[in-house]
Amino acid sequence: METEGILSANRNGYGFVRSDALAESVFIPPQAMLGLMHGDRVRVEVSSDGQGRYVGSVLKVLEHGVQAFLATVEAAGRVLNVRSADQRLGLLCRVVENAADARTGDWVIARVLKYPQAHQGGEARIEQRLNPDRPVQLATEAAIARFGLPVEFSAAALREAAQWGKSVDAAEAAQRTDLRALPLVTIDGADARDFDDAVYAERLSDGGFRLLVAIADVSHYVRPGSALDTEARARGTSVYFPTRVVPMLPTALSNHLCSLEPLVDRLCMVADMQIGKRGNLQQQRFYPAVMRSAARLTYTEAHAALFLGTSAARARLGDLLERLLPLVEVYRLLASARRRRGALDFDAPEAEFVLDDERVRAIEFSSRNDAHRLVEECMILANVAVAQELRTQRVPALYRVHASPDERKLEQLRATLRILGIELQLPDPVKPKHLAAIASQVRDPESRPFIESQVVRSLAQALYQPDNIGHFGLALEDYAHFTSPIRRYPDLMIHRALRVRLGLLPPAAAPPAAELVGIGADLSRLERRSDEADRYVATFLKCVYLRDRIGQCFDGLVTTVTEFGCFVQLLALGVDGLLSLAALRDDDYVMARDGGQWIGQRSKRRLAPGGRLRVVVAAVKPVEGMIDLELAAD
Repeated sequence: METEGILSANRNGYGFVRSDALAESVFIPPQAMLGLMHGDRVRVEVSSDGQGRYVGSVLKVLEHGVQAFLATVEAAGRVLNVRSADQRLGLLCRVVENAADARTGDWVIARVLKYPQAHQGGEARIEQRLNPDRPVQLATEAAIARFGLPVEFSAAALREAAQWGKSVDAAEAAQRTDLRALPLVTIDGADARDFDDAVYAERLSDGGFRLLVAIADVSHYVRPGSALDTEARARGTSVYFPTRVVPMLPTALSNHLCSLEPLVDRLCMVADMQIGKRGNLQQQRFYPAVMRSAARLTYTEAHAALFLGTSAARARLGDLLERLLPLVEVYRLLASARRRRGALDFDAPEAEFVLDDERVRAIEFSSRNDAHRLVEECMILANVAVAQELRTQRVPALYRVHASPDERKLEQLRATLRILGIELQLPDPVKPKHLAAIASQVRDPESRPFIESQVVRSLAQALYQPDNIGHFGLALEDYAHFTSPIRRYPDLMIHRALRVRLGLLPPAAAPPAAELVGIGADLSRLERRSDEADRYVATFLKCVYLRDRIGQCFDGLVTTVTEFGCFVQLLALGVDGLLSLAALRDDDYVMARDGGQWIGQRSKRRLAPGGRLRVVVAAVKPVEGMIDLELAAD
């Protein structure tokens, strides 16, 4: 049998190929790894080893996973080489361009010009020298190189962005619905630079509410087939790093002319919705408008003023406060409706880096507050309203879909929960509310985040596709991404489809469903690339933080059991390290019959998912994102 997939190399010389066509990864033995690199897309011949495991040999490299890489410079006589800092790549290339300024020991970004062959070395160009004492920059540039993120915009795209000027065209504004008298506000994170969305609500005489969600009208500026459109399509999404953004659009648009900055005129597309007393969407209409944001609020400010009632925060809002209070009532209605339909609502704290001159001083966890949730519920409703409109009017569009979990993943979830003493009984078909109720069966509150993480792992990935199968996690029949066109290309496509619906663009501007299948698959891939780049930098910096703490003890939680040990999450950092069998020196451990836990022969100690233990950080490799752990002494 043949299949295609992505190669993941192990530091011990072997590898695995992950293929969507197979339930398990395909093992590639060390002798078959010659000439292959971590991240390569390959075609493999697959066979079974007789024990239900797949073993493969690579027939062809379809696409190299590495075009540029983080490297160190080495001298070989008069020749300079660059060696990949990630040992899994095993990449060594002779420098044939930009060698003059490089010195032995330098950290650089190198681009492959000729890939190594079995009996022929590779060649590379040095693109950038880096300072290893600036780990945030090092991690960010390594991620950009590793995942091939486009950084520079073409001269044509920059010219197009500049041609729109710095302010809204008065003639265009005059043709639109004028919302400048309404106190629409943006609510975002304190470090946000691009503002996609603004909200406003008012009470209606029948007890319901009118909710306006105004979204930056990127589709007015980024026209199909333009240089700006080509650049945005190639990126698919903006990528956000701790100190840098790789934007989907030039900053003249993303941070300024498109961005809903306060107290300036901006063009927008509006979802004007009527909400019933039970939080149900009763009516909706859409139109292009011109607006002027009354304020740029942070989540912290909005939470303090609207939910905590802090006097100082309310005083800062002044007369605007009373006009914003209906948003709180709208949020409570929408949140109640969400609970009734049984949507998943897991809200794990997120790690944030406290940086001091690009050094990681601390890692802190922050939880979302009600202001975050207010904005989220408003955006979800607008996304639903647009998706319903496009579906009922039969305008081809890319929906944001989330399939029901398949039986194999549910069985894995059952097996994990069984080890924890929870027998999972699920109806067929399973609904989100059934999975949401699992965590409530756990008596230990500290274990609930882990249980929720296991439920999340059992779910399918959300995708973009023209076949509207609904969104399982949100328990919605119709859902599309409309609210973030500055940073997501699928949202820009939804804006164009909505323009077709409103008669503002010809029908040909909405690609047919057959064409949307390939576009959706590619945009889903670009979204995953962005997520992987973000995780890479986060893991890199957590490893840098731990590099100064080798030998220290941490509380850990077993997350995954493997044939070579288990992975343990350091609870204080939210990062997994490997506790290998070789590091388990307190006892002789054997795998349980269920294959889900290691058991000490003398102590009967169990290392199973969800189990807590104390571990010592033994070694870290930031570039590979690897952390080696040992058991702490009792």
